[in-house]
Amino acid sequence: MREIDGASEPMVHDALEFASPPMRWFYATSYNRMVARAPRMWGEVYRRSEVPYRGYRQRGRTRLTMALCRGFLSAAERLRPDVILCTQFLPSEVFGTLRAQGKLKVPVVTAITDFSVHPIWVYGGMDRYFVATEDVREELEATGEVPRDRIEVTGVPIDPRFAVSIPPAEARRALELDPDPSRPTILLMGGGFGWGPIEGMLEVVLSLPDHVQALVIAGRNEQLREALAVRARGLEGRIKVHGFTDRVDLFLAASDLIVGKSGGLTCSEAMARGVPMAIFRPIPGQEERNCDYLQESGAAVRVHDFEDLRHRLTRFLTHPELLRSMRAKAEAIGRPRSAYDVARAVMQHG
Repeated sequence: MREIDGASEPMVHDALEFASPPMRWFYATSYNRMVARAPRMWGEVYRRSEVPYRGYRQRGRTRLTMALCRGFLSAAERLRPDVILCTQFLPSEVFGTLRAQGKLKVPVVTAITDFSVHPIWVYGGMDRYFVATEDVREELEATGEVPRDRIEVTGVPIDPRFAVSIPPAEARRALELDPDPSRPTILLMGGGFGWGPIEGMLEVVLSLPDHVQALVIAGRNEQLREALAVRARGLEGRIKVHGFTDRVDLFLAASDLIVGKSGGLTCSEAMARGVPMAIFRPIPGQEERNCDYLQESGAAVRVHDFEDLRHRLTRFLTHPELLRSMRAKAEAIGRPRSAYDVARAVMQHG
């Protein structure tokens, strides 16, 4: 926003700042614990919450949410924004409801950050939606809650750095890898918190021929980073282990394939760089839906276990044309300038 208009004053807030202590505790513990310890249970919760729009369950949940988020309206009155952009479903639910009730005079817009629509995102009071694909626009319109002229296909907004291309050889040199394009480079990634069985993924990569290079991102999990570094000791020339990074754009520019999870942002970033995905055991729910979309688009494969991963990677090495085809399809659906497109639309709306 600042690049587009230097006079703009974007304010970024965690929506939980305006929620009650019970709501903050619930959000901080429930999802992370359930996904880590009982992903199938989370999948069941996700499916059961896909109730008809305006159903009694959704109305009941919204009433409870509004009771636990009374600070949202006062925050809007105190901060006095020209427009509110939501990138998560909690503020969408609260602000969209306040807008429908006529209690909030400020326009509210939402960027849906997945490749499918869950009812928890959908509120008739929303002034505008920004969505990942034309399929999502049709799905959102089909709910009957949002007219087509309120939906804009922009892609999921990602780091503006993705709008600037980086030659693969340059990216590999920056990350101290061999820039030779004949050497396949694989990115292993488990999200900012280092989720996912990255140690097992690394073992699979180490079983491949020595000309394969790998970048490993352990996120904020320092214990995991240290364990991975120990395993890669003596192989630092082709295996680079990193902790948290804010330069995912650089890592993807250096990579031929990413192995990891299918969160909405990760998928959008990979597609923006034209990097195919091997999605390892997606979490039931939104990750599975994102995985389905990328598979149908030909830009990803789903991997069920380590042996399956070994088979997939070996096949890519022996048939590089498969990876080239997937790369072309990833580039076709990538939206590297999505942040700029959303920013312009938000400021025009405000």
